[in-house]
Amino acid sequence: MIIIRETKTNKKYTLKYRFSFTGASAMISEFIKIAELVHQGKSIDELNEKLLGREKVETNRREFRELKHRINSLTPLQIEILTQGNFDEQKQITHLALCKTYRIYRDFVVDVLAEKVKVYDHTITDLDYNSFISKKSLDHPELENLAETTKKKVKQVMFRMLQQVGIIDTITNSSILTQQLTTQVEHAIIEDDPALLACFFYREEQVKMLL
Repeated sequence: MIIIRETKTNKKYTLKYRFSFTGASAMISEFIKIAELVHQGKSIDELNEKLLGREKVETNRREFRELKHRINSLTPLQIEILTQGNFDEQKQITHLALCKTYRIYRDFVVDVLAEKVKVYDHTITDLDYNSFISKKSLDHPELENLAETTKKKVKQVMFRMLQQVGIIDTITNSSILTQQLTTQVEHAIIEDDPALLACFFYREEQVKMLL
């Protein structure tokens, strides 16, 4: 579902997709490191991009900027689980942050992957992705304006992130993996926004039973 805002002139605009995630994949271990510092009481603005340890200054800056966006999307409880949970929970919270930060990522998960799971189809094809991009281009002309190299990178990095956080098994010939959330992860999501459970393939009736 695309968020719409109305102006005084009664025109509707879709929020633009951001593609900056192509500069940093899921980076789970680095994301946890930043979360630990924030959980200890550090302000995200106090943290230095050098903690990522990259040799290139620009790489440090680019990746740290994206990780800051992602950590800022999480609630204190979600950050706590990211720092203290088991690895499955840490991957789930990382996936949640990606969904909350990048609308194109969330739309692909909810509009394509979750819908396929509903009909017990766990196989992802190039056609699935291409159809998604074609459909979203109607409301997101920024997709059409991307250079071909960038379009390829968007797909490549998105699938890499999905694999890294355990949503799909492999980048090529991908299969969608069943998601099992712990009670504390469910609670942390419901407390934030129950609709986000769709990012983990929860059906509407499942969500209603948890509320």
